[in-house]
Amino acid sequence: MKDLLFILKEHKENLYKIYKLSLYDFITPLRDTYLGIIWIILNPLSQIGVYWFVFGMGIRNGKPIDGHPFLLWMLAGLIPWFYISAAISSGTLAIYSKSSIITKMKFPSSIIPTNTILTQLLNNIPLIFIMIIIYVFNGYKAKIYYIQIPYYILAATLLLIGISLITSALVMAIRDINRIVGTVLRFMFYLTPILWTTINLPPIALKIIRLNPFIYIIEGFRNTFLYNKWFFEDVKFTIYYWLVTIVTILIGSMIHMKFRNRFSDLV
Repeated sequence: MKDLLFILKEHKENLYKIYKLSLYDFITPLRDTYLGIIWIILNPLSQIGVYWFVFGMGIRNGKPIDGHPFLLWMLAGLIPWFYISAAISSGTLAIYSKSSIITKMKFPSSIIPTNTILTQLLNNIPLIFIMIIIYVFNGYKAKIYYIQIPYYILAATLLLIGISLITSALVMAIRDINRIVGTVLRFMFYLTPILWTTINLPPIALKIIRLNPFIYIIEGFRNTFLYNKWFFEDVKFTIYYWLVTIVTILIGSMIHMKFRNRFSDLV
């Protein structure tokens, strides 16, 4: 617990620095491009188009899911997944990518994973707004359930920070961690019901699948945009998600504090 308290104190003392670094890391890659922020949108939109064509039109023959067009059903799962996967990938290399800063100056290293996750969040916020526009354009009018979007973003962000505290510290000692994380993410993408539905799964398989805490975020977005459900309607899953998040942050704090004094030697 003292490790977590130390990291929380370090974050509190460097809130403005976290904000400025996240904004800088978000803007810098776009400065020398003609299309700027449009590049953030083009790549995900092309992926969405491919997934819709292959899984929606090719495999499902355009059949809806629960009365909703496959494209809209898929979007509610795919957009948050873009954030989750990009945040874990970049968060794993967060400290390693800024090792030059750590070795040359005294820097609060625990804020680096947080800074990286928030940069990815900034990259994905435009996609969320585009998703809302697409839903409204297709007759899904803005509803009161949309106020849950910040809740699910916050929930995902806290878990991602916890995971990044773990992986960013471990990768400094074992470089293979980065490749392992990439492999796990590829498996998780297809094992998470983003492009497929759990309707035909037996109860035991569904329970195993729902051990993946990110399904809480995926289902949350779909409940918000499609099914008109509040997050507190599934009390057990909500409690499970936050327990996993708290434990992950605690473990991440311990691992980070264990390695942080050796980061400069492990570069």
